[in-house]
Amino acid sequence: MLAVCSFLGASAQQNITINVEKQPVASVLQKIEKQSGYTFSYNPALLRNFPPVTLQVENMLLQPLLEKLFGKTDIQFIIRDNYIILKERQKNVTISGFIHESGSRETLIGANVFDLLSQKGAVSNNFGFFSLSLPPGEVRLRGSYVGYTSQEITFVVDNDTVIHFFLEPTSLLKEVVIEGRQTGPLHNVETGKITLTTQTLQALPSFLGEKDVIKTLQLLPGVAAGTEGVAGMYVRGGNLDENLYLVDGNPLYHVNHLGGMFSTFNPEAVKTMDFYKGSFPARYGGRLSSVVDVRMNDGDMNKLGGTASIGLISSRFNFQGPLVKEKTSFNVSLRRTYLDLIVRPALYFVGKKDEKDNPDDYNRSDVGYFFYDFNVKVNHKFSEQSRLYLSVYDGKDKLFLNMNAKSEGSYNLDSDNNSPNPAFNTHHEINKNKTNFDTGWGTRMASLNWAYAINNKLFSNVALIYSRYSSDIVMKSSSEKELTLSEENSDKIERRVDKTKENTHYRSGIQDIGYRLEFDYTPVNNHFIRFGTSLLHHRFRPEQSGITLITENDTEKRNDTVTFANERVLVKELSFYAEDEMILNERMKVNAGVHFSGFLVQGRSYISAQPRLSARYLLNNDWSVKVSYGKMNQYVHLLQSSKISLPNDLWVPITKNVKPMVSHQVSGGLFGRWRRFDLSLEGYYKSSRNQVEYREGTSLLSGNLNWEQRITQGLSKSYGVEMMASKTFGNTSGWLGYTLSWSNRHFPNGEINR
Repeated sequence: MLAVCSFLGASAQQNITINVEKQPVASVLQKIEKQSGYTFSYNPALLRNFPPVTLQVENMLLQPLLEKLFGKTDIQFIIRDNYIILKERQKNVTISGFIHESGSRETLIGANVFDLLSQKGAVSNNFGFFSLSLPPGEVRLRGSYVGYTSQEITFVVDNDTVIHFFLEPTSLLKEVVIEGRQTGPLHNVETGKITLTTQTLQALPSFLGEKDVIKTLQLLPGVAAGTEGVAGMYVRGGNLDENLYLVDGNPLYHVNHLGGMFSTFNPEAVKTMDFYKGSFPARYGGRLSSVVDVRMNDGDMNKLGGTASIGLISSRFNFQGPLVKEKTSFNVSLRRTYLDLIVRPALYFVGKKDEKDNPDDYNRSDVGYFFYDFNVKVNHKFSEQSRLYLSVYDGKDKLFLNMNAKSEGSYNLDSDNNSPNPAFNTHHEINKNKTNFDTGWGTRMASLNWAYAINNKLFSNVALIYSRYSSDIVMKSSSEKELTLSEENSDKIERRVDKTKENTHYRSGIQDIGYRLEFDYTPVNNHFIRFGTSLLHHRFRPEQSGITLITENDTEKRNDTVTFANERVLVKELSFYAEDEMILNERMKVNAGVHFSGFLVQGRSYISAQPRLSARYLLNNDWSVKVSYGKMNQYVHLLQSSKISLPNDLWVPITKNVKPMVSHQVSGGLFGRWRRFDLSLEGYYKSSRNQVEYREGTSLLSGNLNWEQRITQGLSKSYGVEMMASKTFGNTSGWLGYTLSWSNRHFPNGEINR
């Protein structure tokens, strides 16, 4: 039975005053009707269980008053003509699932799902999962991703549903109009974020036949290359060690080969890469300047395939396919340089020829250098909601030098010569020298991830982590001097042999073991919440070196050994984070969060709360304004003996004497599209304290000083303006950037001259 209560009152814009305490809701509605001139239409059964109303408002408009009365209930109101219709609020249903590449079944990160009818959308996470809440009824979903053909699915939904998208790659990187929760530079809430996908990685320019991710990032505004344009990245005035490199979520400490000429990231094995240089989201922590988040390929679930290529200095191949079709896949990538395979045989034959032509006086050498990267990833699907990922990486640089020399000669000695024994006048001497120099440095890393969709709104990932970086330098040298003294026209002979051996070694490294627990939660479409925790056990071996000298002759043998080693440092690092990406309205989007970290070292605890905030406001369809603020802490440092990446660089932790680095960064800018170009103008200001540098006059080899005694800490400040114009689709793509920046550092008491 439908009851209609009517009353002709004042106009709809009239302010309403209500002052009731524990009154039936029907009585309150009558008061509203008398003052507003509107008529309520509803089913009495709808209000049967409505609690008594206590309400005190004065001069409030109708719409806010109704929202205050019914906003937190299951009753929905609709204002139509002079009627206010009350009905039961529709409960949304949730559509969730995964977005895949159609052929390989590889999940797509950052793909868009958009309902063309309700104009609501969602973005897939790092495992291809999305969640979208919509009202019951007909939906028309479109799945899209840059470089892929969009797919549309139309159906009627009346309860929670799981949907999978399978997108076909396109042969040409075409322009894609992405709707819903958009992810391009114009719509991203983060400042200074760049995303590279598989298609864009393959389109990168080559350097000596190699496509290099880090080389590409060095071309971005705000990013500077190292010495001779080779060694790592300096982002917005920061140091090399202020960049966080992640491979499938796991930290990587060494990312360079050949002194920084090449990076450890093999493009054949990379699926996507996100680069942040502004205030990065709360889920990232531990560095001050930037984040490079790399996700590796999972492998083809349906068919075997691969690629191989030969470059000027290296060759590489990538092989992938199913172990169990539609169930388990693998991806294997290997890259290795081969200069040593060319140079060593040539040096061997040259040395052999020299020894043959001059058996009494020759010099043979064997020198070589190579690096390799080996990536393996195995992906097993227990069900549509549950997957297991095993990722393994092994990369190493190796440099060696072996020298073998011999010289032989005879001399006639007279009384004026300094003969070892005046009784002899003939001197025959044989000298043999050997030198072996061997150094290697590299990283081994493994992780086991279990990704599980707990329900259609909550997604989880549990990871076990192992990472180890080590460097070793070994040098061995030996010399043997055989002296034969004889007298002319006599059988009298004296022979002496002197031997010397010297062994030098140097070692350093860092090892991490831990876990990571992550959750993605989408309670409603305009909130995307991430939270999680991680625990890492660090074991630092800052440096260990020693020299052994052995001297031997006919009468005695002596062995002297000198060793120097810093104590190993054991550290626990615990972190928590929570962030919420909120769509406040059609124009305003905000990402707010906090990163908590704790660092326990040498009996002392360092605890920090690091707030992060980013906001984006759409001026129109083509332009947006963004601002961000972030506080970051860093607990590990890289001490370098030179400006290029060498094996004797030291990773060291903060201690009870060395404080953590802390930075605050504010940035903001204008982002837009003009004639199919993405444009950006961004400014930033960053201040840091407790920056670490070697003291003036000290270095890695400064006697027996502990590394803590060689360093000093100071302040830094950097600020600047960055401009970029980019085109990322079509036959021609690229970008043009310009940076105007200043960076200053101050260390107390003039410890470093700057």
